[in-house]
Order: sequence, then structure tokens, then C-alpha cells
Amino acid sequence: MRNWRSWKGVGAAVAFGMMALIASCSGKSKGEGGTEVLIETSEGDIVVRLYDDTPQHRDNFIRNVEAHAYDNRPFNRIVPDMVIQAGADETMAAEQSLPAEIHYPRYFHRQGVLAAAREPDSINPDRRSSALQWYIVTGKKYSSAELSELQALLYEGKVAARFEQLQHDHAEELATLKTTDHAAHQELLNRLQVEAEETLAKNPPRPFNDVQRQSYARVGGAPHLDGEYTIFGEVIDGMPIALRIGRTPVDAKEHPRRNVFIKRVTIRK
Repeated sequence: MRNWRSWKGVGAAVAFGMMALIASCSGKSKGEGGTEVLIETSEGDIVVRLYDDTPQHRDNFIRNVEAHAYDNRPFNRIVPDMVIQAGADETMAAEQSLPAEIHYPRYFHRQGVLAAAREPDSINPDRRSSALQWYIVTGKKYSSAELSELQALLYEGKVAARFEQLQHDHAEELATLKTTDHAAHQELLNRLQVEAEETLAKNPPRPFNDVQRQSYARVGGAPHLDGEYTIFGEVIDGMPIALRIGRTPVDAKEHPRRNVFIKRVTIRK
């Protein structure tokens, strides 16, 4: 992604080669039993449960709720068939971030999970989360064949991202060779491409397991985000409201064309 606010970049992760809730299909998870939060929106109410095994994200969310940081705030980004995003502010200072608590594949991006947005790997290699912005997955359904194709695209995307990072690391040398020795410039690019491929071959993306495949086929979600972001809760009531919000018309920047907002967020228990 270009940045944690730009969900178009998330889709581009697959298209351009940049880039569980042990959720049984019944929707149960190892993280259930935590704090419940009521999100009152202009479209209706959504209730989420925060996971206890992502304590820093849970506690941060609770602090923000108790400070009324999310009250009277818009859904600032809606990506059709993927996510609805909101939060306390649209800017994120370096100190306003949380250490990643990514428990993959226990928690994956099936429909209804609550997760934290973040800056891209290029400037955030530790995948620290925004302390302010969060999203709910609306998603879409995927066949097994589509997931297999996506797996291949994700692999290619990670190779391309690694190649891009290597070019950045060798930028000065590449710039010099480009003007002084075209053959050597191309040879270095070739070596960097091979290095990127070898790096990913040693640590390829984890294949989608049977639980994921069943859930994405029956419920839907956003599988290309798996393992990349901290999931720290799930919708337990009001998913039709989240899906309704997800169908709101948006502009070219994925901003809602009408005001869809959060009225109030409160702790239920």
C-alpha cells in the first residue's frame, strides 16, 4: 500500500505485484469472550468483540472509546467488496502506533473481522499498527480456484516488492551505472531480481489452509490482506449494517459520496 490511508494500494498490491479467527465456518474463534463494544452509526448499530490475545490493540481501542475519540467521526474510506475504514483521525504520527500482534493463520481476513490499518512495509517493516485507524472487512466470496490464483499473484507481488526494495538499497550504484555502463547496469538489475526471487523462495507466503478456503467460499473476506495486518476483534452483531455501509457509493479516492458516520462508540461489557 502507498500508505495506511490508501486502500486502493491494498488492491494494487495484487494487481501490481506489491503485495483467524480460527474461524470455523460457524464464526467462533479462540479470541472470543473479550470486551464487547457498541458502534452506533448513521446506518444502524454494530457490535464488535475485542480479542484478549491482542491486548495492546484491545486496550488502545478501549482507551480511544473511553476518550470518545471515535464519536461523531465519518467512515473516511470505503473499498467495495473489501473494507470499511474509520478512526480518530486521518493522520498518524510516529508515536501513535502499536507493535504488531499478528496471529496468522489463527486470525485471517474473513468477513466481519476488525483490524488496524498501518503504514506500508517500505517505511514500516515491523508492521506497526495505527493507534487511530481501524477497519471492518466486508469482502467477497472466493472459489478455491480463485484463491489458488491469488496465492500465485501474492507470491509474484512479494518478489516485485523485494526487487523494488533492493533497487532502492542500490539506488546510487544503479544511477551511476545507468549513465556510465549500460551492460553493468542491466547485469546488476538481473542480480537483484535473482536475489529477490531467492529470498522469497526461502520464505514463500503461507498457503491458504482448509479453514480459510471454506470460510472464504461460504462467508467471504479479503484474503490478500492475510498475515499483513493485526486483527484484534470481530463483529458479533450488526454485520448487515457493515455490509450496507460497504455498499455506499464512493469517489475515485474511495471516499463516501454521502455522509456515513459513527454517532457514538461505547463499551458494553
